[in-house]
Formats: sequence, structure tokens, C-alpha cells
Amino acid sequence: METTLYYFTGTGNSLACARALARGLGDADLVPIASLRHHERIGVPTRRMGIVCPVYFYSLPLIVRECIPRLDLSGVKYTFLVVTMGGLPGLAIEHGAELFRKAGGELHAGFAVRMFANYIAAYNVRGERAIRAMERRMERRVAEIVRIVREGKRHLRRGGPFERLLGRAMFRWFGRKFVDEARTRDKRFTVDPSCVHCGTCAYVCPVENIQLVDGLPQWLGHCEQCYACIHFCPVAAIQVQGKPTRLRGRYHHPAVSADDIALQKAARPKAT
Repeated sequence: METTLYYFTGTGNSLACARALARGLGDADLVPIASLRHHERIGVPTRRMGIVCPVYFYSLPLIVRECIPRLDLSGVKYTFLVVTMGGLPGLAIEHGAELFRKAGGELHAGFAVRMFANYIAAYNVRGERAIRAMERRMERRVAEIVRIVREGKRHLRRGGPFERLLGRAMFRWFGRKFVDEARTRDKRFTVDPSCVHCGTCAYVCPVENIQLVDGLPQWLGHCEQCYACIHFCPVAAIQVQGKPTRLRGRYHHPAVSADDIALQKAARPKAT
């Protein structure tokens, strides 16, 4: 393999993007970050590596923030970060660059890909036309990223002065609190009587944060806030306390299944 692509995903957007990158780059290996969460040191077997993940509250998911400093980059010559987002990238790429320096390396390129907003604690999801537009937009953006990565160019997306100022302000007001509390924010999740006791929520959780008690999910306090359990529930029975999530739609990328999300725990899916 020429490229290793590490990824984390909750509803499939980042996995769909990682798959598209793997197709464009050719000889690439997809590795789920969740499968490495117990590794003290992560050896990177290729000279080129990338990370693909969503933006969470103007930064990176906790599992990604904790993974990057554990990477052994001694044999890596080119690194890149691709963040998928429904809103703004905030400080995600900036924080990624800092974490790569902590790992003893350097982030050579950072990209943002606009996908589909699905954080239903804050807003509703959009319809089918928006999903089709997202897929076309992603393919165009991935083609640009593949060209830059193949050429080994430096390309750190920083945004304009206003966007950087806004990102720092929003992270200071909201993002840092989210980072500090993310793992235990699962105490806000509730289950409706409509639950059919299928166990899908526990099955898809990429960090095994859900156990079933009498057929109902109980969250264990080490949540990544990826919302896979919420969006893949077949009857939309999981809600966020204090938020109007019963009235909001559910979403996962149309090319990504519950099996794909669940495979992050240990397996390496093929770059299809």
C-alpha cells in the first residue's frame, strides 16, 4: 500500500469521503481509528498517510484528537487531513496541525469538504435533493484533493481573517466546553416507548459505549457524540433530552450501512 487512510465516522459521511479518496489515490488502505483506540503507539506502514473525520464543534472528534499524537510518523513523508462538515471547519485543521507536531511530524495539507449537516440536537436534516447535491459536491472536491496529494503539495486551508476569528471565538464559547464534556453528554440521551429492542444502537456504536439492559440501551459515559445510535435506530426511538429531536429527521450516508459503521470497532473495510 502507498497510502494509509485513517478515518472516523458516525453517520457515514467521512467514510464515504475516505472511500472516494482511496479510489482516487489508488493503492490505499482504509483503517478505522476506533479500532486503534486501545493502542498506545500506532505504527504507520506507508510513506503517505491521511486522516478523514468530521468537524465536531469547530474542532476534531475526541477520538481523533487522542489518536494523532500516538502515531509513529518516523517513516512518513507526506501527511494530510480531510475534515467533513455541515457548517464551518472552525479550528479543526489548525488543531490537527498542532497535534501532528505533538506526534513529532508535520501536517502538509489540510482540506475541508462540505457534506450534510446531521447534528439534530441543533437543527433538522434536509431532504433528498440536498443529499444528491452533497454527493456531487464531494466528488468534485475529492478530485481536487487527490490531485494535490498525488503531487505532494503543501496546502493548509486556513480560511480568511473573519473565518479564523469566528472559529476561535466559537471554539472558545462552545467548542472547548464540548471537548471537556463530550464523553458524558450521553446522559442526555433518552429512549422512547417506541423502541423495538433490536439492539442496532449498541451494534453500531464505534466505541462500544452502549449496553442493552432488558433490551433497552444504556450509555456508559465514554461517548464520542457521533450520533450513530440516534441516526441508525430504525424507529427513531432515541432522543436528546431538552431538544425537539422527535420532530427532526434521521440521516446516514446512502452508501454507508449499519454494518459499515459497526466494522470500525476492529475490522479494516475494503476501499470499495
